Amino acid sequence: MITSDLLFIFISFTTIIATHERTNGIVCASTEIDGTFADENCAGTLNQASCRIEPKIQPKMSSKLFMCDFEVFGIVQGVFFRKYTQKQASSLGIRGWCMNTRDDTVKGQLEGEEKAMNEMKHWLQTKGSPSSRIDKAVFSVPAEITNYSFKDFSIRR
Repeated sequence: MITSDLLFIFISFTTIIATHERTNGIVCASTEIDGTFADENCAGTLNQASCRIEPKIQPKMSSKLFMCDFEVFGIVQGVFFRKYTQKQASSLGIRGWCMNTRDDTVKGQLEGEEKAMNEMKHWLQTKGSPSSRIDKAVFSVPAEITNYSFKDFSIRR
């Protein structure tokens, strides 16, 4: 009976050590009390600076920037298409511009990271403003750029 109790304690202690983060060789943990966690102070005698767990630093991947021109055909003038385009682009972090053309289309330029650019292109092809009707959207081949040319997304007149 004593052997099984010691084995249980050893396995439990090993599991606790394995599931808690360490800093400077000291186990920092929290205790669960009634479903909530109360932080312990790492053996009580250490100051908080030595007990603090630093966040793990993830290496930030450098995101490539792209630009492309676009033109949207259909009922896209007089239906707040440019205003909705500006709002959508800004929410995705896309920079650039858009404007009405004499051919009753909306054209412009997009700059941003690949994922956001793809989301914006999809929005221009399928959504637009609530009152618009998009027949087609044409995009130039995306070109990689090193820096933004625009500080935000604007409407040109």
